[in-house]
Amino acid sequence: MIRSLLLCALLSAVGVARAEVLPLDRVLERAEEGAALQANAAELRALDALKEQREAEAGWQWFGAGSTGRYRELVTDDLRDDYYGRDLALGLRHPLLGSLRRQVQAVSAVELEQERQKARRLLRLAEQRLALRSAYADWWRADQEARWCESLLPAAAVARERLARRQREGWLLPSQARLLDGQWQGLQRRCARSALLEEDTRASLAGLAGLEIAPGQWARAEPLSMQVMPVANWRQAIEGHPRLQERQDEVRHAEGNRQSPWYASVDSSFSLAQSYEDRSGASKRGDGLVASLSLSAPFDLLAYGQARGREGEARHQAAVAQLEAERQQLLQSLGQTLQSQRQAVADLEREREQLAVSEQALREQRLRAERAVSENPGEELAVELERYNTGLRLIAAWHGAWLREAALRLFVDDDQALSSLLGPQRVDWQALEAGEAAPKARSPASWSQGVYLWNSHALLQPDSRRAELGELRRAGMKRLYLGLDARQVADVPALRKQLQDTLDEAHAQGLEVALLLGDPAWLEPSGRQGLLDLIGRLQGLRFDALHLDLEVEQAGWPVPDSRLQAWLDTLGAAAGRSPWPLELSSHHRWFAEPVAGRTCVPCALPQRGVRQVNLMIYTRDPARSAELAASIARRWPALRFRLAQSVEPQLSAEESWAGASRAQLREQMERWRTRLQAVGVAGVDWQDWTHFPR
Repeated sequence: MIRSLLLCALLSAVGVARAEVLPLDRVLERAEEGAALQANAAELRALDALKEQREAEAGWQWFGAGSTGRYRELVTDDLRDDYYGRDLALGLRHPLLGSLRRQVQAVSAVELEQERQKARRLLRLAEQRLALRSAYADWWRADQEARWCESLLPAAAVARERLARRQREGWLLPSQARLLDGQWQGLQRRCARSALLEEDTRASLAGLAGLEIAPGQWARAEPLSMQVMPVANWRQAIEGHPRLQERQDEVRHAEGNRQSPWYASVDSSFSLAQSYEDRSGASKRGDGLVASLSLSAPFDLLAYGQARGREGEARHQAAVAQLEAERQQLLQSLGQTLQSQRQAVADLEREREQLAVSEQALREQRLRAERAVSENPGEELAVELERYNTGLRLIAAWHGAWLREAALRLFVDDDQALSSLLGPQRVDWQALEAGEAAPKARSPASWSQGVYLWNSHALLQPDSRRAELGELRRAGMKRLYLGLDARQVADVPALRKQLQDTLDEAHAQGLEVALLLGDPAWLEPSGRQGLLDLIGRLQGLRFDALHLDLEVEQAGWPVPDSRLQAWLDTLGAAAGRSPWPLELSSHHRWFAEPVAGRTCVPCALPQRGVRQVNLMIYTRDPARSAELAASIARRWPALRFRLAQSVEPQLSAEESWAGASRAQLREQMERWRTRLQAVGVAGVDWQDWTHFPR
């Protein structure tokens, strides 16, 4: 028993030492450094050089020719001129007609190969991400089993000791005791292998990612989807798959070569040359400037042209058929992957339920044992054994569902707007501990990243809207705060049309859009009507919220209580006019502990119709911003909070994240999510999109 207690203490100390998570995002950032992708990059550089060669061949070329010989030239029927001669010609040549077309087609063929290589690069990148995610999941499973074994090993030692003692005392049949003892011993052997397995999977991931993984680091499970969309909803994701993109490029290339012009079979070139001639016995050298045009074609030009036309048509049909065959194959593969994922989720749900049942059964057995006059540990130990086995099966089931979802992520990783295909409900893993419950579902969309777009011209213009939305999705933005300037507001009919089109497209891609308005004049009663009029002119548009960036400090510091009241009155008036939920950006100072004799802003906001506040905690110290946001969220549970951060270069280095890379911001986002989501903070918003790293 003393040894067991010492072992428990040692395992607890090891668990405490595991203090740092290695985020999956950091591992996935290494995907582009794989050998296959490096080879692909080298091949693209080679194709760039080859394209330059083919382009040079399609333009002007210089040529030279030289000859020497003995000539016997008839001057007249009876006079022959015998001489030695040397000839030299230098000039320029340019291909024409069919010759030029073939050279241009050679350039086009290199461009097609470049597009193929780019599509293959995307495919290799997706495969590398899958390999990294799978290796990370393997490491997580080994680590979780090792943690589960921390409580299992002492329990197994105690159980085997009880079994041996009760068998000696005659309470258990020898066969029953041997059966249970063998099962407990099997768990001990499995746990003995878990440490080695954890080291192997850690080393495998480190080698694949090219990372040094410290002994104190550990893996954290990704939230998993419980109900993915049916295969019919995945059409858009299929169309963006690299394998299909490669086939689409081939169709476009075949379409360009589908029809051959009449001159395609005519080889032709134009040349301009300077010639020099030297003869034996001649006192002078000869020369000349010659311009020439050469033409050649197959004898049966009509039949040749018809054959080329049939070839182009057949190659186009083949490319279209190959595209459709690739699409069907991808759909079939996707359907099988979806079925496997659903089965894995069903297995996961079953093991979750089984763990809950086994925990309840164990509690009941222990209560019965406490009240029974005679102790019979066989049934209790069997139930406890089943609980530990179920815990291991639950870890394996989560690992299996994770791998199946990782295969689905091949279709959605490059476009975050497609992530909704994985379904609205996500489940977080909670580490299994003695007596702890299984994983619990969390509410949909509980955490998101947003950005302020004070300059919304690129987003509203039809010719740049799609590219802007794509860039916002790739940056991981889920919530957009769309600002308007005076020039846009001056033409409300045109503005409404732009806003409606933008909202339709953004909502179709799973983005939330809040109307962002902010003018210090609206804080005063005399300027308040301007805000209400603008809200009235934009009614009917499907914004998800009205977000007011009204900083009461803009009118001067210190802020008198009368200005706070005017601020709250403006918010109340806006909430009364607005058809959308009202939100607010504010400095965090107004959400500190209330001060006696001063207006309590967070107490009054719910009465004014404000339910969500973006806390402007501009500091480069993430621990400080997280601490302030967490304490405010706990202090004012009637309000919903988000954390606002700045990337603006005009602020000081202590206040702004300017200069940080997108990868650094993504990693910090994950740390904030871990710290703040549990206390109800709904996400982080960046001020603003103009300065966000691209």
